[in-house]
Amino acid sequence: MTLEQIEMLKSQMADLAQTKVESASRQAVKLSGTILSNTFFNSGAANWLENPNLVDASTSASASPSGSMSGTVRQSRIGLAMTGVALGPWAATGAVLADFFGGVPGFQTGTAMGLPRLVYAFGRLERGGTAIQIGQDHVLLAPRDPSSLAALSFPMLFRSGNLYLRAPQMRVEQDLGRGWHGAVGIVAPLAGDAANTYQFAPEAGAGERSKTPAFQARLGLGRDNPDAPSEAAFAVSGHVGRRRADVTTSTSWAAAVDFHVRTGRIGAAGEWFIAEYAEAFGGALSQPGKASGGWIEGQLALTTRTSLNAGLGIDQPDNAAGVLVRVKNRTFFGNVMISISPELAASIEYRWLETRGGLRPVNRRNHHVNAAFAVRF
Repeated sequence: MTLEQIEMLKSQMADLAQTKVESASRQAVKLSGTILSNTFFNSGAANWLENPNLVDASTSASASPSGSMSGTVRQSRIGLAMTGVALGPWAATGAVLADFFGGVPGFQTGTAMGLPRLVYAFGRLERGGTAIQIGQDHVLLAPRDPSSLAALSFPMLFRSGNLYLRAPQMRVEQDLGRGWHGAVGIVAPLAGDAANTYQFAPEAGAGERSKTPAFQARLGLGRDNPDAPSEAAFAVSGHVGRRRADVTTSTSWAAAVDFHVRTGRIGAAGEWFIAEYAEAFGGALSQPGKASGGWIEGQLALTTRTSLNAGLGIDQPDNAAGVLVRVKNRTFFGNVMISISPELAASIEYRWLETRGGLRPVNRRNHHVNAAFAVRF
């Protein structure tokens, strides 16, 4: 080997060393993340400024002026993934992901100091068409979400027909053949009734006091395949759990159906649900009681890098205990998403939100405009 070849080899090894993440176990670890910048405008009283899902009741037309404009990077994410671990015929992987949507510190400029928040953390074993997963992940109930770059911390149309929750769980997934696949899981019994204040050691809620886990299942036909000329996927999912409030024990449940179809550049997706005591998933506008709702979205690929998406969702409590606060929530959205490169993406997104109050039966509205720019690594 010549001196020039040795120097070239050293240079290549140095480049590889710069991209390697070392771990104590010496297994392959990958660092990834998304730097997401949101520049936003709200005409009304948004509950979450950069990613609103309700129009707040704290401000009305007769009170102080409402509306806001600013920028944030709180929805940025960073994560680690481990791969390449063989346990006999099984392949083991693991991942942990956090963002900065966990609130802000009590400081004058705390809005620019987003606190970390655990999003996902799980280990997974796979063998053929079977997978076993333990940890925190998106639950099996209604996992499909509308298309959005600006809504990363919570998905688009959350509390407007899109059920969503990340929770500790243990689940088994199985490929059933001929396009069918199923999954069953045991889920932490979260009831969505935790205090809306900081707690170092949270107390047991209604779900934990039931002393039983929740159970979920999902059965689907077909899988999303964006590289295929056309695709179709349908699934049904369900949840059942117990909750104990004071001396009364009740059942929480939810059932949902979701779909995604596409032919060429035109596609559609949606979800519909019915539920009782599904406030942990955003059902009934995060209030206890019965509710029904759903969402639908149309998709158009203008070019290979540009897509146009629009949709609407609604959630309406039927007899929620908290119905005096909110009785209906509707959202319409539209966006143009541009994939500049595999690492860079941008979008302009609009939302029209309408929340109807209970004690004061008025419709509160908000026009939200968001310019999002993402850098993925």
